[in-house]
Amino acid sequence: MPLGSLPFMSRPHAWLELRVWALMALPMGILASGVTGVLVNTIFAGRVGDLALPLAVALVSGAGPLANVGSVLWSHWSRGKEKIAALTRLQAAFGACLIVVAAVPLNDLGLAVLVAAVLCAQNLWCGIITIRASIWQLNYSRVARTAFAARHQVIVSLIMSAVGAGAGWVLDLNPEGFRWLFILTGVGAFASLVQSRGIRLRRQRQLLAAEQRDAGRSFQPRLFWAILRDDHLYRDYMIWMMVFGAGNMMLVAPLVLVLTNNLGVSSFEQVVIAAALPTLVMPFATPFWARILATQHVITFRSNNSRWYVAASLLILLGAVLPSMWLLWVGSVLLGIGVAGGSLGWNLGHNDFAPDDRAPEYLGLHVSLTGLRGLVAPLAGVACYGALERWRPGAGTWALAMPLLLQTVGALGFNRMGRKLRRA
Repeated sequence: MPLGSLPFMSRPHAWLELRVWALMALPMGILASGVTGVLVNTIFAGRVGDLALPLAVALVSGAGPLANVGSVLWSHWSRGKEKIAALTRLQAAFGACLIVVAAVPLNDLGLAVLVAAVLCAQNLWCGIITIRASIWQLNYSRVARTAFAARHQVIVSLIMSAVGAGAGWVLDLNPEGFRWLFILTGVGAFASLVQSRGIRLRRQRQLLAAEQRDAGRSFQPRLFWAILRDDHLYRDYMIWMMVFGAGNMMLVAPLVLVLTNNLGVSSFEQVVIAAALPTLVMPFATPFWARILATQHVITFRSNNSRWYVAASLLILLGAVLPSMWLLWVGSVLLGIGVAGGSLGWNLGHNDFAPDDRAPEYLGLHVSLTGLRGLVAPLAGVACYGALERWRPGAGTWALAMPLLLQTVGALGFNRMGRKLRRA
């Protein structure tokens, strides 16, 4: 991937960092919600209780968003610490979690250990990317950082997509092959650790000195409540994000159960529909959304972007109910387009509300609420699926209507806010 647009002095370091995050994309391809959900549902089918399996699918599917709750705490933990040393410690623990998964027995205890290891790995990943933000802040100017992040996103998305599809193929050949998948991706994490030791930070002494001066400052959740109380526009935005975002996070877990139990789709196709194809589409759709976000307030941007999610979920629901595989594939592509824009809005949207000196607090509030959605929404989706199946076998496919409903209500909320904003 060419890096000619970066300053000359930044290019060697950028190549090193691309190797680091390309290696870390290997385990993250396995830990993607759709991939882990399919993996758990496949390897433990018939080996654990009927209630334990869908609960585990919900937890691993929501593990990534749930881990966002820890972002503010990881930021507090890393304050005053040498960033590369902190990064490599987290990478070592992350790799250990993957090796633990490779050794789990296929019974109730093994399922519990696997879920705990995945939750722990996702929490550690949250710490890794929190520290990575500081590294990028120090080593790249704003323009160079944007150029590097774009190239990084393309490479990581392609690797994660390929790993996810490969995992589905391995599960179709032999479900026990999941052990080798986690061993190999764990090796990738440790190889990334070795590469990370070569990263050098500019102006780290000044940063550490500033952080150590603030070391006594504690994390104060009351600041979040003050934002919700005082900033009515951001509060309304967070309300509709809770509704809309819950629908987004609710989709994957019941989709995995429907594809397996109701449609009998192979593991490879499950992974491609639920994870690999949307991930593959994202880097190609991101420039389209970036141009739009550059010219619109995030409220207007969300009202446009949310329509793609609604269209994707509608096609996925119809594909499951009819059933029609081509509708599921098209819905998966539209989902990837929507997620590409949603990721930009999630990372940058708070800047349209926050004063410059309070941007971290606004982002911290959004991240924490995302974690709350990551805990509740997948469990609610699985509970809806189970209730419908108990009411009438085969009716579980209609559980996919719940995320569609939430997304539609959230989209209408953004649209209403957008009209008010234009009038104002």
